[in-house]
Amino acid sequence: MSKGPEPEKTDETETQEPINPAVILVNIPGIGPKTAEKMVAAGFDSLEKLSKSKAEDLASAVPGISVKKAETYITGSKTLAEAIASGAVDITGKAKKAKRKKAAEPDPDKHELPPAEQIVRVEKRMSLETGLDRERVKMGIPFGPKWLTRFEKARIIGARALQISMGAPILVNIKTAPSGLFALAEHELKAGNLPMTVRRSLPTGEHADIPLRTLLKSTRLD
Repeated sequence: MSKGPEPEKTDETETQEPINPAVILVNIPGIGPKTAEKMVAAGFDSLEKLSKSKAEDLASAVPGISVKKAETYITGSKTLAEAIASGAVDITGKAKKAKRKKAAEPDPDKHELPPAEQIVRVEKRMSLETGLDRERVKMGIPFGPKWLTRFEKARIIGARALQISMGAPILVNIKTAPSGLFALAEHELKAGNLPMTVRRSLPTGEHADIPLRTLLKSTRLD
């Protein structure tokens, strides 16, 4: 019988680079990189050779290692070999690291919104006019306070004192009126007998003439 073609053999084993012996020896407690290189150069280039060697031979072959240290290294090599054989220690550097699970991101807060057509609202324009403004307009005062300001009071008293000094008739009982032009003018103002108007102006140039009696209704003159 003729044999069929043999199936091709596939080498599933990955090609591994040789591990430096010194890298293995530094896993033994007390052995540093420099000491490991000296031991490899002296011929102790594997755990097997080191574990089977004698402390005196190791101490004499490697400078800087005493017999006591050599005994410790030999014992450590045996322990390390057993750990590698049991799988407790991996010196190949290919041990799989446990993957850290990424914390799940919290779901965003969900808010139920009404349809767009329900959101559209007709904004009602609110008036900034106050009750005081409405009352002032009702009194015939287009702007400014509804009372006589102290500056307006001073101008009225000064203007009336000038009129009296120029021979204007007195509008109060001269017998009960105080003496002095300004005192007499102020007495007439408090009595409400002055037929004057107060002109108020705005920075825009707009002005208004307001009867003095209108402003005196809300002005305290005492």
